Amino acid sequence: MPQINPDYFIYIGAVGVFLGLLFLIIFFYRRIRWVTRTLSKRKTTSPRLLASLRNLMLIFVWIAVLGMALFMGFFFRAYQAFTYEEPVAEIIVKPTGEPNINLITLVQLLSDDSRIEHKYLIKGDQWMLEGDVIKWKNWLNFLGLHTRYRLTRLRGRYIQTEDEKRKEKTIHPLVKDEDHPFWRYLYKYGYRMPLVSTVYGNAAFQTAGEDEHFLIYVSTSGFVVRKKVEK
Repeated sequence: MPQINPDYFIYIGAVGVFLGLLFLIIFFYRRIRWVTRTLSKRKTTSPRLLASLRNLMLIFVWIAVLGMALFMGFFFRAYQAFTYEEPVAEIIVKPTGEPNINLITLVQLLSDDSRIEHKYLIKGDQWMLEGDVIKWKNWLNFLGLHTRYRLTRLRGRYIQTEDEKRKEKTIHPLVKDEDHPFWRYLYKYGYRMPLVSTVYGNAAFQTAGEDEHFLIYVSTSGFVVRKKVEK
């Protein structure tokens, strides 16, 4: 639900619940003070019973309503955190007219809103995009830290295992240093880091052979492929 900003619910709910609890403390403080003065036989004004009950009910309703807003804020934040999909690339497939050979346009979407576009010839029944993924602890996702990744390879893929064994393969690197020390360290020791849930390789593939346009996203569980439908 991208149109809903859960922080508004959280802030309003938190402030409202705090004020409600403050009102409740003041209410009970005044009643305890009245009981104490009565027992000590001091002259004091007696609180009206119906007015006191009304004020107490209003305080409880206030806390309940604002507490519900606070709960909804946390619910919407959790929903957005664990269903958010960050767009990372586009794949445009153009058949060349030769069997199992397609022209793939890969558009990488960078974090600064810039785009890197390259074209590759792919042999196979399908195209496959590979990458490295860092999955954070769930509580970090809840706080807004999203899955980190890098795209490493674009390759062709055959549906039949026998075709994979004997037919020509095409593999295109997407990074200069595939064995980067940073990622090598993460693969080896990432599971020991306090903020990291896991580090792993991930791949997404779809059919080739027809004019198609695909969008690639990264979610909390890895890469997601969605076909772009022209409106």
